[in-house]
Amino acid sequence: MTTAQLSPRQADRLITALRHGQTLDTTVAELGLELTAVWARARTDTRLAIALAGRDPDGPEEATRAARADFLRLLALGMPASRAELIVGVSSTSGWRRDPSFAMACDAVSSAAAPYGNPRQMRLTPERVARFLEELSKPGTTVLAAAAAVGVTPPAVYQRRRRDLEFAKAMDKARDAARVPS
Repeated sequence: MTTAQLSPRQADRLITALRHGQTLDTTVAELGLELTAVWARARTDTRLAIALAGRDPDGPEEATRAARADFLRLLALGMPASRAELIVGVSSTSGWRRDPSFAMACDAVSSAAAPYGNPRQMRLTPERVARFLEELSKPGTTVLAAAAAVGVTPPAVYQRRRRDLEFAKAMDKARDAARVPS
């Protein structure tokens, strides 16, 4: 029986067979799986990826590696670190979160990730307003670029401008500051 997707039960059977020294090709054939389904599942199943690398996914050293991989995967999806900690089941005081190399990896992944949730729901908080105005006051910066720099959409900026006279004045002042050479 071939399947387009690998179920969690099939992945567990495959991991067990690999753990007992069977080759991947033999196991895939015996279980009636498609190799492409195995590779597709390994993209999101850290335990399977570790087993395919020839290691025991339930070993103590691999459990930490798997937690780190899952944590980074959640950060790459734009998840805040605090929520990723809840999902993975680690605390911010755990040793691997204090590792400088891993902290740098977390920062890099977080900065490259898309915002979590619906980006249209990002609010112009006082901190974002200050950063937006600072960005807008730089020469050559557009509203689009300044809004992107703080993680909000231009429609959110213009909506705020229409209903907040002080914000509209501050935007005009920032644009004027960008035009005048210092």
